[in-house]
Amino acid sequence: MAGGQKNVERLGLKVIVAGAGIGGLTAALSLQKVGIDVVVYEATAEILPLGVGLNVLPHASRELIALGLEKEIDNFAIRTTAMNYYNCEGKLVIGQPCGLNAGYKWPQWSMHRGDLQSMLLRVFKARAGDDKVVSDAALEDFLEHDNGKVTVTFRRREIGGSFEAECDVLIGADGLHSATRKKLYPQEGKPVYSGIVVYRAAVEAPQYLDGKTMVIMGDKRLRLVSYPLSSQLLSRGEGKSLINWIGVLPIDADQAPPEDWVNLSEQQKLKPLYKNWVFDWIDVPEIMEATSEIFEFPVYDRDPLSQWSFGRVTLLGDAAHPLIPVSSNGAVQAILDGRALAYALATHDDPTRGLKAYENDRLEKANRVVVASRENGPDEVLEIAHQRCPAGVDNVQDYVSLQELQQVIENFKEKAGFGVESLNARPSYEVVG
Repeated sequence: MAGGQKNVERLGLKVIVAGAGIGGLTAALSLQKVGIDVVVYEATAEILPLGVGLNVLPHASRELIALGLEKEIDNFAIRTTAMNYYNCEGKLVIGQPCGLNAGYKWPQWSMHRGDLQSMLLRVFKARAGDDKVVSDAALEDFLEHDNGKVTVTFRRREIGGSFEAECDVLIGADGLHSATRKKLYPQEGKPVYSGIVVYRAAVEAPQYLDGKTMVIMGDKRLRLVSYPLSSQLLSRGEGKSLINWIGVLPIDADQAPPEDWVNLSEQQKLKPLYKNWVFDWIDVPEIMEATSEIFEFPVYDRDPLSQWSFGRVTLLGDAAHPLIPVSSNGAVQAILDGRALAYALATHDDPTRGLKAYENDRLEKANRVVVASRENGPDEVLEIAHQRCPAGVDNVQDYVSLQELQQVIENFKEKAGFGVESLNARPSYEVVG
């Protein structure tokens, strides 16, 4: 669908985006760029930079670059050079070049989620106006009328009361517990617990490897993901990095902590588990010891949907397809949604046909990533190594071929839409003309 040309003389459309997360703000910036009037409504009274680290893979970074954000992102993010997989003894299973190093036309970025969200919000306000973002406005209900207008009811959580707003298109970008999705699918029920809890933190610590490499270590029984976040700290040349690390533990549902972005954990839960993860290139216990705050979060997703768009209402990002975070694709898929949605509305005279075109383009692609992530995604290379390699081996490739491991990773890239050759040959969602 992407890459077509149309003279965009916008039709007086007014769009409401419910949710000021990564996907909602990307959609808003993209809509504003093609001349569509858009207002973002956010449930929280103050839009704070939540979360810790994330990766933006090349198929999403190209879209942010098309929005004119490359220099903004380079001010705080790391251009990731490689992604290395290690077993729980610190032995390399397989290494992968990333971004430009892998032959893509666009970089892979590692960054703090809050930095990306704050930048998207600031740039959107600068381009569209401060009045185009309304906080303390949680979507509560909506009604589409025969004349094509949609009346949206928002609740003021902080100050109390509610109010209504009218639009031509409503985009539900309101996350895992989306009120928009609940209205469209009232019988769906609760999210699906993945069986894993993640422990997330960021800490200033000694640089490892080249200071630009992402590492995934361990296997399904115990895993650690780590990557540097700050280009500013790296540029000082002091051998320090702002390191994002994520401990991943399988935990039964009856023992899982409550779902809350700001749940704090105790180091005593993790330090005994990782006490032997001291290698010549990284000291995991030392990194954990230096960390002051560790956030504890159970991981949920939802079963894939067969439809996102209903009349003039649609879903986007986690509201449409929440993901288990084993593939660096959560923010990526939300960014792609936002760009695809703006493209579809800009290139169709009828908003309902535009929303269906968006759904036809993105639904199956995103659902494939949901399913592949449930199947362990590219991290399956670690499980293969665990199953085949006896303890203490020096060379994993003595027991499992590099070609087989590479094929696992390449298969996932194709499923997720970022095989090198196919992505480089595919046009973006930029509207031309």
